[in-house]
Amino acid sequence: MVQDKTPATEAGIQLGDGVISVNGEAIKTVEQLQNLMNTNTGKEVAVELKRGGENLTVKITPRYSDELKRGVIGVGLVQTGTVSYPWHLAIYRGTVMTGSLVKEILWAFGGIFRDLFMGHKPAVDVSGPVGIAVMTGQVAAMGWVYLLQFIALLSVNLAIINFLPFPALDGGRILFLIIEAIRRRPINQKIENAVHNIGFALLMILVLLVTYRDVVHFVTK
Repeated sequence: MVQDKTPATEAGIQLGDGVISVNGEAIKTVEQLQNLMNTNTGKEVAVELKRGGENLTVKITPRYSDELKRGVIGVGLVQTGTVSYPWHLAIYRGTVMTGSLVKEILWAFGGIFRDLFMGHKPAVDVSGPVGIAVMTGQVAAMGWVYLLQFIALLSVNLAIINFLPFPALDGGRILFLIIEAIRRRPINQKIENAVHNIGFALLMILVLLVTYRDVVHFVTK
């Protein structure tokens, strides 16, 4: 995360940049970087970054934060690494990770529906095609590994959404099949088609509203 109107944005730091060194000192931990920024509050430092497949150096001057009581540049820091497994363990770990991802996504959807039902603003932000395109560009700049992970995340999200019991989705069709099995006779096709058409129209309206919100958000950002 890169906060607006901070030394980081003024220096051109972007989401996904990796910090290699500060004034020639190699960075190994988040705490080391935080301490260097605090020590050099008000002083210009040279920060070497890794962005995609290239390295670049920017000049940045940390500012004192009254809230944090130390010098900051306005970024969220996280220590990352690439984990590699043998092919047989990779399949198992991928399956476990996918299951964990499905669980987290279901919890997020549950939170959205709960907040909407209670009249609260959803705690999770929602993006449409425009927002996804912007995020895809940001992730692609970080490298192909991150892009593949993002594509996998989108695929799992779409699969879960598709199975929601809503008309026009596969989940809605499955719901009608369950109702037919319980009633032991088919539902009138005209009624089913009308329900699916209404559901599709509502989905298109939702897509338009979310797309408009994304355009306003990213154009004014």
